Amino acid sequence: MPLNAQGSAPRGPPAPPPWQFLVRAIAVVSGLTLLVIVDVRGAAFYFAWALIGLALVSETAATLIYWRRSRSGR
Repeated sequence: MPLNAQGSAPRGPPAPPPWQFLVRAIAVVSGLTLLVIVDVRGAAFYFAWALIGLALVSETAATLIYWRRSRSGR
């Protein structure tokens, strides 16, 4: 097997991002689009912030779970 410039075997194509990341990214982009571009008011304003907040909370939870599992050796 030929070696690359770093002296290791070449790897395959990078793995796609996890679906959870894509869902969070879509939620944040949708919320920001509503707030900045569409300039929503009323209930839609709270919905836009809820999308952003839920993405942040779920990312925090996922990070904490990953951190705990990596520390416990699972």
